[in-house]
Amino acid sequence: MRIRTVAAVAVFTLVPAALAAQGPPRLGGQISFAEDENAGLGLRLEQRLMPAGVQDLRLMVDFDYFFPSSPFNYWELNADLGWGFALARSPIGMYVGGGLNMARSSVSGVRSSSVSEVGVNVIFGLRFPTATAFAPYVELRPELGGGNRLVLTAGIMF
Repeated sequence: MRIRTVAAVAVFTLVPAALAAQGPPRLGGQISFAEDENAGLGLRLEQRLMPAGVQDLRLMVDFDYFFPSSPFNYWELNADLGWGFALARSPIGMYVGGGLNMARSSVSGVRSSSVSEVGVNVIFGLRFPTATAFAPYVELRPELGGGNRLVLTAGIMF
């Protein structure tokens, strides 16, 4: 029941935001370091949104597969809204935001060992300008419930 409620809230908040999308989505790759689950590799999809009165709002969806010690398996799916703004006298952009997190852990070879949890993210990030279409970023993501307690991510958007 709890997962259905969270899914319904996500659909009713993220779908209207996606309808206000501007421009094509961007895809990127990332490496994440988590407090509890070691390192992980992931993909990110970003869509710029342009609702009235907001300069830089983005829908960011990412999936990270972490590599904890064997025989454990762990992954996270995050859907966040991030609001970007410029730092004074700096080409570096900053963003803050939050969203939903779904984490799933299991033990290899053991039936019914899977546990899924849903939580909330808070995100703080920096975007670094380049002369090309590539856009590197770093992000700190405290998670309230759901997955790891703290994730540091570095990646590049294409």
